[in-house]
Amino acid sequence: MTIPPPRHCLLVVDDEPNICETVRDHLRLEFRVLTAHSAAEGTRLMTEHEVHIVMTDQRMPYTTGVQLLESVRVRFPQAVRMLFTGYSDTASIIAAINQGHIFAFLKKPWEPEELDAVVREAAAEYDRIVAQVIENARLRAEVDDLRQRVAALEAAARREGE
Repeated sequence: MTIPPPRHCLLVVDDEPNICETVRDHLRLEFRVLTAHSAAEGTRLMTEHEVHIVMTDQRMPYTTGVQLLESVRVRFPQAVRMLFTGYSDTASIIAAINQGHIFAFLKKPWEPEELDAVVREAAAEYDRIVAQVIENARLRAEVDDLRQRVAALEAAARREGE
């Protein structure tokens, strides 16, 4: 039995390399997993790869996970954003929801089944977002076509009325 190639790309950003490695080892069969040990490295990877899901730690040197997710939201709006932390910092969680528009929050340590479920849900959310973008583009094109047809009919009616 062969395993189908990974479909979604997950970027894990954490200044603790063992966290990145653990997530990659756990999810690598189902997802393409990239790891970064800083927000700057994560941002660079996002410009080099099509990243569907970003999962970041809240507490890192030089920036927070919320700040990174806020930047991701602006630059890569279709990427599904997730935050995790080992600290119960309610203010950070609220800020993440309000500023970074996160899809999910995980508290370290998490159970492998919990990680699987939330990343699969994030992948499904990414697919939903992409389908919505495609449908919106199709509808815009249809509206533009209808506008052109109406304009042509109006022009023809004006010519006939003259």
